[in-house]
Amino acid sequence: MLDLQLRPSRTLGMLLAAAHALSLLLIWLMPLPLALQFTFGLLLAASFVFHLRRDVRLAAPNSIIRLRFGADCQCRYQTRNGAWFEGILLGSSVVTPWLSVLALRPDGRKLSRHAVIFPDSADAEGRRKLRVLLRWKYAGPLRR
Repeated sequence: MLDLQLRPSRTLGMLLAAAHALSLLLIWLMPLPLALQFTFGLLLAASFVFHLRRDVRLAAPNSIIRLRFGADCQCRYQTRNGAWFEGILLGSSVVTPWLSVLALRPDGRKLSRHAVIFPDSADAEGRRKLRVLLRWKYAGPLRR
């Protein structure tokens, strides 16, 4: 069994800030009415604050803070508010040495959740075990 505790990621925060800033710049450079630019800018700012709180700082009640993978290849995750959810790891998950994006579909729900793991999000040994587990234990087509 693998138990991976997640922590806030500065890398993800910087990448999200850069992406949102670039998007805001492009909105202001587009020949749109000022009211529309302002509206899109506010929506972009709201998106940044939402993801900063939930995915970067892990401060929102529904932030994923812990992942558990059992011997039966079942995945469980814990949110900040203490709730545990069982889920299925989707085939759209990506695992590399420097970035892992786990797509999880909680049982009984249609929408999936994602856990973004950078090197500063979890300890090196836990990330290595995660890569090995997903490469060998979850090898083959992942359940959808």
